[in-house]
Amino acid sequence: MDSEQINALKQGLRDEGFNIYVYSYPGGMCFPPHMHDHETIHVVLNGSMKITIDEVDHILLPGERFMVPSHKLHTAEVLGESPVVILDATPPRG
Repeated sequence: MDSEQINALKQGLRDEGFNIYVYSYPGGMCFPPHMHDHETIHVVLNGSMKITIDEVDHILLPGERFMVPSHKLHTAEVLGESPVVILDATPPRG
């Protein structure tokens, strides 16, 4: 995704009322089973990752959006050796 696409994506999510965070994780990084007290929208900006919910794998490539519901146990894994850059959108707290 180019910077113009990323900025438009961020603005669209802000317009929907979400807070925006951008993270980078190294290739092969795995996140053990966990859950959040809020829904989270993940959008891959670069690289790829796998999110597993209810034993179903969801492979995310650049530009793909996936919503993890609140209080839903899931795992995540950066696929390959290249880092992944993801945008996380969460509802405002409070």
